[in-house]
Amino acid sequence: MTIPKGTEITAYVAGDTPLDPSKFKTSTLVESVASKPDVSAPNLSPIAIKSTPDGAEITIDDKLVGTTPSTVQLTPGDHTIVIGKAGFKSWQRIITVTTGGTINLEATLDKVP
Repeated sequence: MTIPKGTEITAYVAGDTPLDPSKFKTSTLVESVASKPDVSAPNLSPIAIKSTPDGAEITIDDKLVGTTPSTVQLTPGDHTIVIGKAGFKSWQRIITVTTGGTINLEATLDKVP
């Protein structure tokens, strides 16, 4: 399945819903999700991101990673975080991530006049 850039999708789940892998076009997607984590992966640090209002898009290093509130895992180093929502001015910061700690970001978005 291909979802065009800029498409907004909202999913709602009432409780736990088991997924039937036979209902998907390719079973490789289900297999890759169930695979073991890569032990050679670099140390990641959690970044908890909130915004006022909620539901703003989170872009990290020019990649859309989700909406607020969310917690993402980032590698050590400098990262550019942009939080934006239609009708509001974008919020942007460059953060330096180190291993061993959690970074909490709270963005207050101002309405566009």
